[in-house]
Amino acid sequence: MTRAQAKVAIIGGGPTGIGVARELVEGGIEVDIYEAEADFGGVWNGDAASGRTYRSLHLISPRFNTQVADFPMPEDYPHYPDHRQMLAYVRSYARAFGLYERTHFNAPVTRLTHEGQGWRLISGAGQDAYYPLVVVCNGLQRVARFPDRTGKGIFDGQTLHACDYKTADQLRDQRVLVVGGGNSGCDIAVDAIRTAQSVHHSTRRGYYYQPKFIDGKPTPQWMMELGNKFSTKTETLAYIQEVFRFAGFDGADYGLPRPDYPLDGAHPVMNSLLLYHIGHGDIAPRPDIARFEGPRVVFADGTSDTFDVILYATGYSRDFPFLDDDLLEWSGDIPDLFLHSTPRNHDNLLFMGFINAAGGLGDGLKTQGLFVRNYANALFGRTAGLDRFLAAKKTDTPDLGQGYFIDSYRHQWEADLWKLLGHMRHYRDMLAEGAPVQIREAAE
Repeated sequence: MTRAQAKVAIIGGGPTGIGVARELVEGGIEVDIYEAEADFGGVWNGDAASGRTYRSLHLISPRFNTQVADFPMPEDYPHYPDHRQMLAYVRSYARAFGLYERTHFNAPVTRLTHEGQGWRLISGAGQDAYYPLVVVCNGLQRVARFPDRTGKGIFDGQTLHACDYKTADQLRDQRVLVVGGGNSGCDIAVDAIRTAQSVHHSTRRGYYYQPKFIDGKPTPQWMMELGNKFSTKTETLAYIQEVFRFAGFDGADYGLPRPDYPLDGAHPVMNSLLLYHIGHGDIAPRPDIARFEGPRVVFADGTSDTFDVILYATGYSRDFPFLDDDLLEWSGDIPDLFLHSTPRNHDNLLFMGFINAAGGLGDGLKTQGLFVRNYANALFGRTAGLDRFLAAKKTDTPDLGQGYFIDSYRHQWEADLWKLLGHMRHYRDMLAEGAPVQIREAAE
């Protein structure tokens, strides 16, 4: 394969798509990005169908570990930027690395079919091209996911999903039930009290709630700076949990269920205001929903209330409308991917950005991009490193911490960040074996 033929297609112009594209371009590999919207941003592109923002939204990860280390956010950004600042950062990143001129905008990919040793890609804008490697970066937050309501009756008020929520004005003077205990559910419940007549919050289990600041620092920074202060992980977690309790962030003190899993056994909920507003009576905590009776909702504890709106902050299902399902191997209702990124049955298709970890965007973006760069170089050069990797992905079972997390749909792709980064770097180095010296050096 000549260098001119070695072009990579990237589906999706969100943060992961542009992060992967930057590393490929800097490694001398040509890319075509296909973005369904008119500009970059993905979920941060609030004016587009892909956007998942609302007026008051701020990041739950702080600036220091959301930014890419060699492309810092502006110094005047706060510790937790808002969604407009995040969008501006994403677009400035794309502009700085020459990605606008490599992108087809308003070009949703409609078909991706296996052809020879690569893929035939067709877009809604009329592109029809062949690529020896395709990287899917169309994001986790694709299709609204609702809990199973079979046999629970019918709610005859308004039903919304978090993806429909743009401003608290939508809930003005309404009796609102927010369903879902993750970050979106907690943030929206807090936001809704400004306009709603009443706000209730339904969750299925106990949660740990983390403040956004401890000791004047973003909480993730404070936790990182603990370093090796304690001799074991158990002691470290116990100390953190006790600090949170003294700061007023133990849900059990507010009558909420106590979690039956470790502090780091689920994706962190970063919210400084939910418990505050529960304590002030602005938000009424409720258990899981048992059934619906017209406008009335009956809860698992036998209590009930009447609502005008139910807003489900219950996550998203993955969606690859351009790929036939039988082209992938599946584990339940998510693709079965090595390192959550690499199909075992295809050597010319990668999925990046399909993982959750308790950390910011920066480290993960760089690591994923460099992994793809090494993979592309190995694939196009048919190196010894490629052969080793293709054999390894069939047999290796790297520990990403998967068995440690709670059993829920979204935690199927939760990973221990440091384990994930370590394994990605290990296999990235494996892929570099046998590559020309200048390529190995560029990828380090």
